[in-house]
Amino acid sequence: MTSERLLDYIGQIDDSIIVEADAPLTTSKLSRRTWIRWASLGAVVAACLLIVIPLWLQQTRGNSPIDPFEPSNPTVNAEQEPSGSANSSDHNASELPDNDPEREDRPLPATDPSDLPKLAVNTELGTYGFEGYLAYDVSELQNGNPWTEDNHLTTLPVFTNPNEYDRAGAPVGGLSAQEMLAEVEKVAHLLGLKIASLHTEPALEQHQDIYVATGECHGAKIEVQKDGLVLLTLTPDKAHLAKEIGKLSDYNRFTISFEYLYKAVGGALDSRGLPLPGGYSFTYGASHEQALEITQYLLSEYGAFMGISTPGYDLAADYTYDGVLTRLHTFVFDNAGSLTERILNYNFNRLYFAATESGDLGAISYYNPDLSQKIGDYPIITAAEARQLLLENHYITSVPEAFPGEEYIAHVELMYRTGRLDTIFMPYYKFLVEMPTMELENGLKTFGVFYVPAVQSEFLENLPVWDGSFN
Repeated sequence: MTSERLLDYIGQIDDSIIVEADAPLTTSKLSRRTWIRWASLGAVVAACLLIVIPLWLQQTRGNSPIDPFEPSNPTVNAEQEPSGSANSSDHNASELPDNDPEREDRPLPATDPSDLPKLAVNTELGTYGFEGYLAYDVSELQNGNPWTEDNHLTTLPVFTNPNEYDRAGAPVGGLSAQEMLAEVEKVAHLLGLKIASLHTEPALEQHQDIYVATGECHGAKIEVQKDGLVLLTLTPDKAHLAKEIGKLSDYNRFTISFEYLYKAVGGALDSRGLPLPGGYSFTYGASHEQALEITQYLLSEYGAFMGISTPGYDLAADYTYDGVLTRLHTFVFDNAGSLTERILNYNFNRLYFAATESGDLGAISYYNPDLSQKIGDYPIITAAEARQLLLENHYITSVPEAFPGEEYIAHVELMYRTGRLDTIFMPYYKFLVEMPTMELENGLKTFGVFYVPAVQSEFLENLPVWDGSFN
């Protein structure tokens, strides 16, 4: 695909839209890996058309994320080695869980299907561009998804998203101004910080909808957003507080970032994060082996509070438009227990580590959403059945072209969509489909994402049918 053709697609996007990442990290550093999204044509050109087609093939971020936490999460996740036929886990042999089939695939206590309410399928993927990944071959889109096609799962749990957002991604309801201010003070108390000033945005006296409360401390800044997300920024004087990350474990989502000065790298000024010990360099260009070693070290330093017995690693990597393989962050999850438990941990209980251009640690993010609002255990279809639905156009996609045909299906995995527009956390099959008309001049292929609900159609209010529209 030529630059001109790519610009044609970009031109379909509303320039007024402000991009917000639907994946797991929350600062500008963390949210740089998202799908092929553009804030505006000018921004894309300025970025040399960096199609950061996240090899999300994870959730993804997720997808993913979210906000930064969407996880996206979260396909052949670029963050780990592919699972299933295309996915091989990023685990050392000694870390692999017990694969006793009776334990892995033991069904959960069944809910009487007659008691299960029908689910509304979210067909809104936002208006950010389209979700896809750039790679020379689909095998490069690696993730650590524990799901494989050769399983015997018959049901999976479905949950209500405890947070509600409008179509622009802004929280609906949530914490009041007083509650956000109280949470800022609570975080400061937990970490032994003294607040020098406390304010909200907008200011309380403006009597407008307040979306964040901020506490300025010596060497730190605490922000609490309306949906409960906690952002903690530490300067070098207070960077040691990151070791006390476990004190924040009662919060479902938080990010700790490190505010350092800039340093010259290759003739340019790049932001720095927390310096790592000798022998460790967490750069965007870290190899798969280096990323695994660094992530294992960071887990040992910061992840004890999660109580992980069998770590699973997701080591995301994407290609930029000009063919540079880039790894912006990695994440860890607990890969122990039954297959259902491992799938839930992979999608809903993650600890992220963000790289920097200078090789330092940019941020740590924790994603563990509230799953207390369980709707029920729903019967699911197989990957083969989902493939047939894909061929019959029963899919959801933001790719601006029609499904090109069965021969272009490159990979499938099962994952949960956990974006801000997903009011229900339910499983989907995520297909990576090579888009032949979008191959770049340098040989990079575009793998578009096509979703098929994994829940059996009789339990869905609306089985999606692609109508030929883009977003």
